[in-house]
Amino acid sequence: MTSRTLLCSCRLGLLVAALLALVVPNEVLSEPIDGPVRPELQASLQPVMPLEQGWADPPMISRTRCWWWWLNGNVTKEAITRDLEAMRDKGIGGANIVDAAHASSGQNIKPQHGPDFASAEWVELFVHALSEADRLGLELGFNIQSGWNLGGPSVTPEQSAKKVVWSELTVEGGKGVHVEVPRPEARNGFYRDIMVLAFPQPDDPDSVARVDNFEQKAYHRYPGHFTAVDASHLVEVGEGKPAEVCIDPDSVVDLTSRVSDDMLSWDAPPGRWRVLRFGYTPSGAHVSTSSDNWKGPAIDYLDPAAFHKYCDDVLTPILEAAGPLVGRSLRFLHTDSWELGPVNWTPAMPFEFSARRGYDIYHFLPAIAGYAVGSREESNRFLNDFRRTIADLIADGKYQAFAHYAHQRGVGIHPESGGPHAAPVDALQNLGLSDIPMGEYWASSRTHRVRDFERLFVKQPASAAHVYGRRFVMAEAFTTIGPHWEKTPEDLKPDFDRVACEGLNMVMWHTFPCSPQEEGVPGIAYFAGTHLNPNVTWWRQADGFLGYLNRCQFMLQQGQPAADVLYFYGENIPSFVRLKREDPAGVLPEYDYDVANAQIVNQHARVEDGRILLDGGASYAVLVLPPSGHYGLATLQSIARLVGEGATVVGPKPEIPYGLGHAEEFTELADKLWGEGLIKDVAAVDALAGLGLAGDFSVESRGRPGAFDFIHRRTAVADVYFVANRRNRPATAACTFRSQADAPEVWDPVTGEIHAATGVERQGDRTRLTLDLAPHGSAFVVFPHAGGGPTPPVEATPARTVATLTGPWLVSFDPAWGGPASHEFEKLTDWSESSDPAIRYYSGAAVYRQTFDLPDGPTGDDYWIDLGRVEASARVTLNGQDLGVAWTRPFRLRAGNALRQGKNELEVEVVNLWPNRLIGDAQPDAPRRYTKTNIRRFTAESPLVPSGLLGPVRVLASGDGQLAQLPSDSAAPVSNN
Repeated sequence: MTSRTLLCSCRLGLLVAALLALVVPNEVLSEPIDGPVRPELQASLQPVMPLEQGWADPPMISRTRCWWWWLNGNVTKEAITRDLEAMRDKGIGGANIVDAAHASSGQNIKPQHGPDFASAEWVELFVHALSEADRLGLELGFNIQSGWNLGGPSVTPEQSAKKVVWSELTVEGGKGVHVEVPRPEARNGFYRDIMVLAFPQPDDPDSVARVDNFEQKAYHRYPGHFTAVDASHLVEVGEGKPAEVCIDPDSVVDLTSRVSDDMLSWDAPPGRWRVLRFGYTPSGAHVSTSSDNWKGPAIDYLDPAAFHKYCDDVLTPILEAAGPLVGRSLRFLHTDSWELGPVNWTPAMPFEFSARRGYDIYHFLPAIAGYAVGSREESNRFLNDFRRTIADLIADGKYQAFAHYAHQRGVGIHPESGGPHAAPVDALQNLGLSDIPMGEYWASSRTHRVRDFERLFVKQPASAAHVYGRRFVMAEAFTTIGPHWEKTPEDLKPDFDRVACEGLNMVMWHTFPCSPQEEGVPGIAYFAGTHLNPNVTWWRQADGFLGYLNRCQFMLQQGQPAADVLYFYGENIPSFVRLKREDPAGVLPEYDYDVANAQIVNQHARVEDGRILLDGGASYAVLVLPPSGHYGLATLQSIARLVGEGATVVGPKPEIPYGLGHAEEFTELADKLWGEGLIKDVAAVDALAGLGLAGDFSVESRGRPGAFDFIHRRTAVADVYFVANRRNRPATAACTFRSQADAPEVWDPVTGEIHAATGVERQGDRTRLTLDLAPHGSAFVVFPHAGGGPTPPVEATPARTVATLTGPWLVSFDPAWGGPASHEFEKLTDWSESSDPAIRYYSGAAVYRQTFDLPDGPTGDDYWIDLGRVEASARVTLNGQDLGVAWTRPFRLRAGNALRQGKNELEVEVVNLWPNRLIGDAQPDAPRRYTKTNIRRFTAESPLVPSGLLGPVRVLASGDGQLAQLPSDSAAPVSNN
């Protein structure tokens, strides 16, 4: 069976508008989100359009987005129009406007300041951007402050983020006490009292029991952690000291009414008394990385009034100026990641705590200062309730309020509300309030965020999307600190493939800096991120990698996730979902899982035909429970309900509930569920086997494990698997899928081609087939639910070399960028090793030309041009016909009907990266400087990067047309773990 290349081109027109409406339907936007938003629209099994149509020409909603940095307000209308037209031309579907500073790293130069954020001049630029996006059919989002951490110069101390502070002193009783009680810390001159308490102090003051780790438990200060933490240790009580004394709650005296003008007047009972004065003050959280003149405090995220006051002062006037473009080209509002530090109070806390937890907070205030009240266990469980209340207030005060505000104006939200920086949040609860749950991931690095748990935060928004019924999973993508213009598309592909297997289906590229023409080339850039804009050398070939991302995103947005296991991560705060491979459910590598919170278990789960079905449409075979102490009575009762409806639930028996109260009832219910065998403490994989569910995806084990990763989605018309080779070497593997079809297909997202799968063998309800993948290669394996009947087995034919093109090569560089107009290479060599500085320091495009003969001429074989090795990417033209962009291994393009018998003319336009030109310009004897930028990473001593066409260049042929599947003439078998 010969390959078929999908070349159809659909004009989207009104279809685009309809697809955009699917993201945030107008009938939904008038209501705040409370649970899943219209699952029949957001997460339907039915594909948005036929798979082959969307694969050939991905709709706008499936195309890559980007952070569009307006650095220090330094943008112009001309630069805005150029950027948006360039985005549209290369297949980017939209952008998120982020006004921010350049920040700092090394000796980078601060860009010149433009209009102040939210000023009349700035709003004029903003409206121009919306108008141009509307003209071009692009979708924009808007970060609603300059920088991140929501706030700014209009935020008063009363509206700012707050923390608990206290002071203490010891007084002697048995007499009248008239003493000054020290006022606790008053940041920015602002302080308000909460309460003044006293308790009897034992003869040995050091014998008063202290709560272990109280600064983590009450103030979320996690030493050494700037990313999502595993907070399991916070439910642990810790060991007490001999003869320690816990505060008796009945002995605590309220002295608040006896303090006036900082003076305590009290007829103290006999004995020694410890007096604690509790209050709150601004936490010091402030706006980060803002443009000039937008400094200021961050708002109180626990208080919806503070959010709405900010909107009244800042956001509403901007949106009013945009008029009807809001909801048309402006589709989303955004706030970026939480980096607030310790935040744990709001004036409504006492009322909210009592209403949500069912008891009064005041008796336990000493525990917030680290004292054990009642007992260590009791204090610890109070602090659990305290953190839980903070998390609930953040969800309501910031993100629920944000969703409601946006929906009333016909737009959606996609804030980075689940961290990933350490914060007192239930990440899934916050992300469940978003129209598009959003996380982030960083490109691989040897110097910054080297470890995976520091850089990959996608399983979390993916789980949120799956359990709350959202179709889209977004992430800030390819973030870096250190490199500048040093990542090729091939470098970035393994990171995308990995997070795609964790659930990502919408890239928000970080970053696309807006750089006005007068700023030169490569122009102004942010201190972090992988830069992408018309100034990057490979922009003219960016449609190659962007086309790959867009095809992948379209396929990964279809249908429903097909994970088998739902892991409940409990009610402990903070709660984060981290790496897929951390596998809290214990089901990898042959099964997949999602993670749910208590809100999902309690409000949105039911059982049908033995499967746990969520309101959003996802279903699971097994629910797995977290360790003891991580959830409370109401959730255990919901779990019991699911068991009664026929759900399979596994996990350890809990001994104590999360938080105070209901301990006896909780224990009785746990004894019943586990004692009667309704829930078993067994491994999830054993439970799946007991249900007759074999692995969803497996690879025959040979050699080093962990070579392949996968994700599975199920639509009404097909099962769709994305499979990625995690290793930097070619791979041939026998893969087995829990799906069957008469003619499974392999869809190549690099080329866009579709092939019949090879080596297909039915094994009951599973199918075994052979996959051939390039180093870090990937493929979609599609099992149509209906087809044309069984087809004969297809076996791939090994590639054969028809011709190897040797020198000389005539190469044309661009003299405007210092290169020779013409240079002859006797053989293919690295530009950076040239003795000619005009070539050694060259950055940009150069065109290789050669004429070759094909004496036998095309026959029934399919032919390819194989470039061997390219640094960094290449566009190939054969006999005047554009074959496309080769941007990743095997750097191979189908020749098609462009190849002819006899004489053939080959042109290979190769582009490298910016560093070599920047390094050349830094040489003390440089005759001319070609570049201009605020980035000062590169010096005369910086190492040059490999560049050019390195080959060998070959013409390849295969009799069955499936050469594009093969990573090379031979491939080594690999295995999964």
